[in-house]
Amino acid sequence: MMCVQQLGELQAFAADLQAQADVYTINRDPPADAAQVRQSSGLTLPILYDQDLTVASQYDILPQPSQPMGGMSGVPQMGFVIIDAQGIIWVQRVDIFFGEHGGQILEILGIISVMSEK
Repeated sequence: MMCVQQLGELQAFAADLQAQADVYTINRDPPADAAQVRQSSGLTLPILYDQDLTVASQYDILPQPSQPMGGMSGVPQMGFVIIDAQGIIWVQRVDIFFGEHGGQILEILGIISVMSEK
């Protein structure tokens, strides 16, 4: 499964990400299935359960026709959202390769940190 692979890729950046931010993964699978995902991917980041897609809807990461997972329904898109301590959304990105882009996420966090200091 693509999401399991990307969670495994993200795990390589977990310590660096957690040093800069609170990091969560969101999954709509039942907790028992999420435990399997955790085991398969080696993920140590917390997995939040979003059964009814409330969080996915709130951050507009449900499939849209023009996006990679656009033909799917009932699942959130793969990607990430970066929100600062004041609740401001800095980045909201659908990204089926989110795990491989962990380095980019770290760069974005660094830029936000510098901008927040000003």
